[in-house]
Amino acid sequence: MMDFMFYTPLRVVFEREGIRDVGRYVSRNGNRVLLVTGKRHLKEDGKLDEILESLKRTEKIEDVFIFNNTPQNPDIEAIHQARDVIVEHNLNVVLAVGGGSSMDLAKAASICAKHKRDIMDIFNDPALPVLDAYPIICSPTTSGSGSEVTKYVVFNDNKKKLKMAMSSEGFFPKVSLIDPELTYSMSKEVIANTGFDALSHAIEAYTSRSACPVTDAYCREAISLIHTYLVDAYKTKNQKSMDNMSLAAMFAGMALNVGRASLPHALEHSLSAYRPNLPHGLGLSIVMVPFMKRAFRCNMVKFADIAYFLGESISNDSLENAAERSIDVVVKFKEQLNLKYTLKDFGFDKKEIDNLVDNTLFTMEHGLKNSPCNFTEKDVRDIYYEALEG
Repeated sequence: MMDFMFYTPLRVVFEREGIRDVGRYVSRNGNRVLLVTGKRHLKEDGKLDEILESLKRTEKIEDVFIFNNTPQNPDIEAIHQARDVIVEHNLNVVLAVGGGSSMDLAKAASICAKHKRDIMDIFNDPALPVLDAYPIICSPTTSGSGSEVTKYVVFNDNKKKLKMAMSSEGFFPKVSLIDPELTYSMSKEVIANTGFDALSHAIEAYTSRSACPVTDAYCREAISLIHTYLVDAYKTKNQKSMDNMSLAAMFAGMALNVGRASLPHALEHSLSAYRPNLPHGLGLSIVMVPFMKRAFRCNMVKFADIAYFLGESISNDSLENAAERSIDVVVKFKEQLNLKYTLKDFGFDKKEIDNLVDNTLFTMEHGLKNSPCNFTEKDVRDIYYEALEG
């Protein structure tokens, strides 16, 4: 048995219609609230009124301020805007109801406001892993990012074309309130993009050098649920399938806390640094297959498992063939979800490849080191070239 450490200080409430009681969970952690959401989603489907009503009828809560200027990928400017609202109005608890961008922005704004500092000061602080933040409650409206159960934040520096990830115990939400009904109004495209994000988390955490028995259990469950329910959720928006995708995203996020991401996320972060409007999960779908083609031989048992969890019958295959079939089944998944994009579709060309490679090596070296193979600079460049053409 290998040695490992697993730490996830979370209260998870998984409950359909649970958002109606969100005021109860918020009021246990503070009385002056910043509500971070996306620009339109909650308001258009009527959920914003439900949330505000729940907060209003909770006597302890004195005031609520809404921040909905959340970009596709959270950036420094938006983080500082939200921070300033917290500081100016003496707020002491942050509620994020949205996708991964809203939740990451809320976490970053919370820690910046707590210490009255800029995000880059926080990012460069050696004490970041143990810095505290104002209490955070997260409730996801998508089923993919897993940010509702992680200690991570990702944000863009659009001026420098950098996307950076940081980790702190202060980013763990005090409550992860997962109400699958919040995901029912997702478009088909968002279901596909965020579902692939969850699959990427599980594949990367399962095959990474930081994997352990606990993360393996979460990943196995996540990949199996995604196999059973993602395509049906995409095609029919069946409620059972949508509910189980919320569960899969949670499991994959839990695994990511210790198993951590590897090369696909390192590659994608550079893509959305250069194209901030590129959805994260869609970017992952572009680089995942070129990654797997080069990675499966470095951990054939785990990649053979992935093929099996995704529905392939591998009992009569050699280990190498079984592992390689994980690539085929992910390709099939992409086709079923209509994720047939290349980097060219988002305006990338060969002239940008060197910049993408440099960006990846500079911002996400830890992702390379956590990968199942010892990927070189040439490997990274070759993957980008393959993703460019498809």
